[in-house]
Amino acid sequence: MGAFEMFTRGNDSSEEPPTPVPPPVRPSVGEQLGTLARLGLEAQDGVSTQDIADDPDAVGWIKLHPYVAVLQVMARDQDGSLTRHPHVTTIDLDHLVGPESYPDLVRKLADAAGTTHLLDEVEGGVDEERGRWVVRFTFDEVTREIHPRRDHDRADPVVMPELFAAVAGAGHRPAYVRHGRSMTVAYVPARHAGELQRVFSRWA
Repeated sequence: MGAFEMFTRGNDSSEEPPTPVPPPVRPSVGEQLGTLARLGLEAQDGVSTQDIADDPDAVGWIKLHPYVAVLQVMARDQDGSLTRHPHVTTIDLDHLVGPESYPDLVRKLADAAGTTHLLDEVEGGVDEERGRWVVRFTFDEVTREIHPRRDHDRADPVVMPELFAAVAGAGHRPAYVRHGRSMTVAYVPARHAGELQRVFSRWA
């Protein structure tokens, strides 16, 4: 068979179309909890799959976003919640709109990362000339300055990964996911962070 024949056979319009790939099967709540526990986010206070199934808010979230929903449950405040995971927090992007909001965020992230004792001199300000907010802080004796885009309506999502990583302690890394106008971030051992990030990204 000549090269021309090979070329024409390979482009024959009569060939069957490729077989469609079915979407991945959504994992059960138990499987989600198991995966998160394996990657360093074991549910607190003995929360079980049945506890989540009996919670109307959680059921609604899980239908929309596997893993993200369970993570939301883990991050909820204690009042009326199933649990509050010490290394998970959720950020409302609509609330990061002023010079003090980013310093508050840095403190909140350090709390979730368990590194509050390494954080010092957290300050916020405005760079009028560049049209940027300014957040300055010292972490583990190293001073950082980050410049989010100045916007009175919404947060700057570009700087979020930098802020998440800036307060991670030794041996830990953040994994995060955006859902609507919120972002949820979890701090896990560094060896698990890449896989956890892939899980979040797959189901976001």
